[in-house]
Amino acid sequence: MKKLESFTKYQEQIAHQEYLINLLDWDLRVHSPKDGKDYLIQVKSQLELNTFQLKTSEEYENILRNLIHSQDFDKLSQKEKRYITKLLEDYKRNKQVPEDFYQAYKKQQTITNVVWEEAKEKKDYSLFQPDLEKMIAMTKEYYQYLYPNQNLYDAMLDSYEKGMTQEVIDPLFQALKQALIPLVHEVCLKKETLPCYRQSYSDSELIDCAKYLLNYIGFDLKRGGLGIYPHGFTTKIHKDDIRIAFSNKENPFAFVSTIIHEGGHGIFEQNIDEKISRLNNDCADNIYGLHESQSRFFENILGRNIHFWKPIYADIKDLLHLDLSLEEFVAYLNDVKLGTIRTEADELTYCLHIIIRYEIERDLFSDKIEVADLPKIWNQKVKEYLGIEVPNDAEGVLQDVHWSEGSFGYFPSYLLGNIYDGMFLEAIEENIGKIDTLLENQQLVKIVEYLTQNIYQYGNTRSASEIIESICHKEISVEPIIRYFKEKYEK
Repeated sequence: MKKLESFTKYQEQIAHQEYLINLLDWDLRVHSPKDGKDYLIQVKSQLELNTFQLKTSEEYENILRNLIHSQDFDKLSQKEKRYITKLLEDYKRNKQVPEDFYQAYKKQQTITNVVWEEAKEKKDYSLFQPDLEKMIAMTKEYYQYLYPNQNLYDAMLDSYEKGMTQEVIDPLFQALKQALIPLVHEVCLKKETLPCYRQSYSDSELIDCAKYLLNYIGFDLKRGGLGIYPHGFTTKIHKDDIRIAFSNKENPFAFVSTIIHEGGHGIFEQNIDEKISRLNNDCADNIYGLHESQSRFFENILGRNIHFWKPIYADIKDLLHLDLSLEEFVAYLNDVKLGTIRTEADELTYCLHIIIRYEIERDLFSDKIEVADLPKIWNQKVKEYLGIEVPNDAEGVLQDVHWSEGSFGYFPSYLLGNIYDGMFLEAIEENIGKIDTLLENQQLVKIVEYLTQNIYQYGNTRSASEIIESICHKEISVEPIIRYFKEKYEK
């Protein structure tokens, strides 16, 4: 087993470096004082270079090739074989990126993220534009190294969700847009307007409630942590250290939705087969649409269902100091309204928020629009699709963290996740029972077990299309999610 031992030892070096990077990234976002960020960025940048060097060394290539062509490899599980083969493919791709450029790119990602935080706070896109232009230019160059002679935006899409291209996504999103724009406006015209409901909380009160909810849905708090940040996110520090951040915005409905959403991400990570998760810190790349399908499945299919709350609402009502009945609380969770903020959007209008971002990214990377025009184009699309005005940059083009980090091509993952969810919902109800019944009988564990068996355990050793084929026995289709929306909202 010498070949496997050599691989494991080398992989541990990479994992240790990535652990430190992830830890510093969490600290940079959640805890670091403003004047301490510059030095932290320098340290993080050096660690990222060290990791890149480990992943692109000739020694690493030899270790991977020797293992793949050895008897040791034959004794591994199919999942392990696929994962190690993928590491060699990643090596070949990463080797094409110049070292000095990679270091500069990673540093710029961190700098742009810090600038975005300030620009958003001041509601001023002009503060962000110069660094965003740098990030876009460097992202283009990065993908030209990784995917030479390929369409840049298609390469970005493929890097987040294997096999995805504009040719695949355009008809799916167009079909959703045609179905949902009239449905959204029909629902908003006939529904009663709910009064604004706000409630102030201390951070500690929200953390207590978050722990309660995460424990209830199956997130292992002994392997997780929580923090406060302007934008909800989940990050994997290590397979036994999954951290969730959320904001304190005096909105209990957005808060619980965020926690359940991010908890879905965390549950996915915590249930990846240890034979894979021990090999590398990032064993869910290339399946971000699939990952988002799970966070959105928990948030929407489960978390907006009244039967989810029936067993626990008395406790939630107490923890969040609510003076609402269960029915009123769930009505707020399912309130379809035309708002500017993606992360506070209901499950129906959320789809249009993603289509807006996808269309902007697609046109940006095909040089049809300019960076300077992004606020204007953003606001025009919000007006066209949602029928509302954007009051300021913080509620418009600056609201999301993704572009500051160079995560172009990620946004479609959210809507692909919604599409997958419609298909997974039908499969679950066919195989283990009606969602309403499972939730009301507090059998959420059965749902998690089904998802673990069919999705989570594989990490990225199966693509989304392979998972969908194995569970749903059909190609990706928007029909199930459109059917779900119409059955729920056309009443």
